[in-house]
Amino acid sequence: MRLLAPTLLLLACNDYELAENRTPVGNDRTCDQEDAPEPAFVAQNEECVRGPVVGSFNPVVEWQWSSNPVFPGYDDLMSTPAVGDITGDGVPEVVFTSFSGGAYTSAGALTAVSGVDGSTLWSVAPGLYASAGVALGDLDGDGLVEVCTAGIAAAVVCVDGATGAVRWQAGTELSYIGSPAIADLEGDGVAEVILGRQVFNHDGSVRWVGAGGVGYSLGFAADMDADPALEVVAGNTVYDTDGTILWASGGFDGIAAVGDFDADGLAEVVTTGNGTVTLTDDTGAILWSVGVPQGGGGGPPTVADFDADGAPEIGVAGAYAYSVIEGDGTTRWSMPVQDYSSSVTGSAVFDFESDGAAEVVYADEETLWVFDGSSGAVELAVSGHASGTLYEYPLIVDVDADGSSEIVLASNNYAFAGWNGITVIGDADSTWAASRPVWNQFAYSITNVNDDLSIPATPEKNWLSWNNFRAGGTLDGPADWMPDLVVAALEACEDTCQDDLGSVYVVVDNRGLAAAGGFEVELIDGNGNVAAGETVDRLEGGGSVVLGPYALGRKDWKGGVQARVDASDTLEECDEQNQRSDMLAWPCE
Repeated sequence: MRLLAPTLLLLACNDYELAENRTPVGNDRTCDQEDAPEPAFVAQNEECVRGPVVGSFNPVVEWQWSSNPVFPGYDDLMSTPAVGDITGDGVPEVVFTSFSGGAYTSAGALTAVSGVDGSTLWSVAPGLYASAGVALGDLDGDGLVEVCTAGIAAAVVCVDGATGAVRWQAGTELSYIGSPAIADLEGDGVAEVILGRQVFNHDGSVRWVGAGGVGYSLGFAADMDADPALEVVAGNTVYDTDGTILWASGGFDGIAAVGDFDADGLAEVVTTGNGTVTLTDDTGAILWSVGVPQGGGGGPPTVADFDADGAPEIGVAGAYAYSVIEGDGTTRWSMPVQDYSSSVTGSAVFDFESDGAAEVVYADEETLWVFDGSSGAVELAVSGHASGTLYEYPLIVDVDADGSSEIVLASNNYAFAGWNGITVIGDADSTWAASRPVWNQFAYSITNVNDDLSIPATPEKNWLSWNNFRAGGTLDGPADWMPDLVVAALEACEDTCQDDLGSVYVVVDNRGLAAAGGFEVELIDGNGNVAAGETVDRLEGGGSVVLGPYALGRKDWKGGVQARVDASDTLEECDEQNQRSDMLAWPCE
């Protein structure tokens, strides 16, 4: 769309504080811009949600990668993979580290395989830890993706996404379980790489190294003080953009996640480790600290609305149980699991049934589990998986970009017999809700990366919209949200009447909750023909757009013109009967 006005006008915000805009656009400049319709408030239908689609959870293995053709034997995984289109061909890849012969703390291989069938794109061994995490992103804004992981001689190793060739290596604080994170800390269009309390520029030069917590070298970026720049969260310490300590809580320096647990619009930090779960407010004060239910361990925390009550909870796994903890520190439920190896495995959550409640996807030493988020009831138990376990967790992602979600699972034969490598599991009945084709890093939240693996200069605060962490979903809001496009008005201007032309503006509102993208708006003349039209790339829920003005002669106008939206019926909306306007009579009499 072509913008007629250079400024965006904020109109309304729903409960998730998404900005809405009415921006005049069009292709006829004969009308005075002052004649364009004025911005107006768009009331959203809070009931514009799809009903739950109760799936059978009938799993099917879509493909498996279990043998490395480049480095034979390097086919065991004890780390979280990453998914995204690293080659720019529109198809995601799965990228991961692997080890051989049980040497999970030694040097390993870094491999990229096709998300469609698991065929190997490349596998390299540039001096990286065999159980390190992987982060994907376009570091320098050149449209090419880099893959970064933790090295054995340098803290971070970054390679070219298309070929695996080394781009740079840097840093001195090493970690065999380190997982980099990528973010644009200052919003200048180039990204930084974070490993624990170390921050590197896009070219590998050291930006700064902090003096406090390292968070097991699993740090990430978030806007913790509401200024325009991002901070680095590393366990019990939050660093300002320049590396100075913003605050340190004094709690255990474990693995962190963020979410808004008190509905004040600011992020709190939840940290797990050493058998405890701790919630810290945005100033560093500890709100509560509780033991991991049923004792032992404490893997990376997952934040989501598990029970559809509108507030986030915390999912955490230990040696004997997977548990969901309420925002006040009380335990909602615990289910028995088996992770005696490390007791620190993680989980991901996803609303498979589009009912507003998240299911838990978790893999212990021998079983892949899906638990009901509200009650903990077992919805799926898949045998065949095996792992000696570290901090790895499954992903929920559209790994082959076919519009249907899959579970991406890492396995190894280090301590138990079963699958090794990568297993991709889908639903045989295709009832699982849609998800993104990207999960780019261990410390993943929906807004930290774009679908093309570019890094947003000013990312939306995830806790103001989805309020989750290590959770799957789409960029258009919770899985049960739907759009509702309406031709709200046709308004004529008379500046062209002396030329026997009638000109009209078309106002389209989205009265739903979810954004709508890539839809056509058409102006229909008095003969029933399409006289004009435009494609709207994206219209947020609660947003409005003004198209036009479009000029038609009297002979084409005849008894009146009409507008329609999404005529090809490509979008699923909560009301499919309100997409055509009333007739607008000839305005020049």
